Amino acid sequence: MSNKQQLDKNMRLTAKLADFITTHPEVNKSIPSGASIVPFSASDNILNRMNEKLIPGLKEEGKIVVKAKETKNKKEPWEFIIP
Repeated sequence: MSNKQQLDKNMRLTAKLADFITTHPEVNKSIPSGASIVPFSASDNILNRMNEKLIPGLKEEGKIVVKAKETKNKKEPWEFIIP
């Protein structure tokens, strides 16, 4: 997967995440202020492996990282993890 494909997929996934956060403002309480959110797909393992590689660099920059994992659970479509 090229960097452009990764970017395009992350933008679509981030839009879905933003829609979820907009309709579930209580989620903001579980995300530290200023955190870098890295999205993970419920079905695209290649994208997930590439996004996993982003985390060490963000941590080296001193950023708090939150993994936003899309799930297949309609009641809880996103899981937030601080690695």
